[in-house]
Amino acid sequence: MTLTIHPLDLGTLTVDRSGLTLRTGLGNKLQISCLAWLILGGAEPVLVDTGPKPDVDWGTRYHNPFACADRQSLERQLARHGISPSEIRTVVLTHLHWDHCYGNHLLPRARFVVQRSEFEYAKDPLHCDRPIYECDINPPPYMVGVESFELVDGDFDVCRGVRTVLMPGHTPGLQGVLVQTGDRRILLGSDHFPLFENIEQNIPTGIVHSLPDWYAASARSREFCDLILPGHDWTVLNSESYQ
Repeated sequence: MTLTIHPLDLGTLTVDRSGLTLRTGLGNKLQISCLAWLILGGAEPVLVDTGPKPDVDWGTRYHNPFACADRQSLERQLARHGISPSEIRTVVLTHLHWDHCYGNHLLPRARFVVQRSEFEYAKDPLHCDRPIYECDINPPPYMVGVESFELVDGDFDVCRGVRTVLMPGHTPGLQGVLVQTGDRRILLGSDHFPLFENIEQNIPTGIVHSLPDWYAASARSREFCDLILPGHDWTVLNSESYQ
């Protein structure tokens, strides 16, 4: 069994760089990809995150300037790999921000692996975090599929070769996903490491709940993986797969 990781392109946000690299790049606009990840080669496909709401007006009005073509829908991106939404039985939600969980409703047969600490925080976040969880929508998007949530505490074996890794900092319960491919351990860093710059220069993300937790999780993550893939860096799309 050789697992392969495939980035899925689910849209483009235009953001202030300082929101990705703490205290640097204020006022500089940057286009970033909204990504999900499809893990193939095991007994069944595993999806990591379900992406933003593919409504350009909505994303732009309530968050940041957003673009999403038809080809960037979750359904179309899965179809590129011969997968239908009904075939997805396991989803890892790295965290519950709006741009990572809006596609839950498209996956009627899936279980969703979520950190308990993330779920509890999302229900009553600090005021500054309410918009990014869309708490004022009833129900908020992260609650779609809640009856199929599998709440876990800390690192968790999802299936053979795929393990979640608790990485608090950006949010209290963000989890990365560690994948054992042919001969490498690849960590999907999600928004803990939104850009390669965060990894290479050890710069915290600009949206951060706890800096001490961010630094501790960053140091720990480097001990057990051979490669880290960031959560919003468009250059990951230069490769169709990672293994």
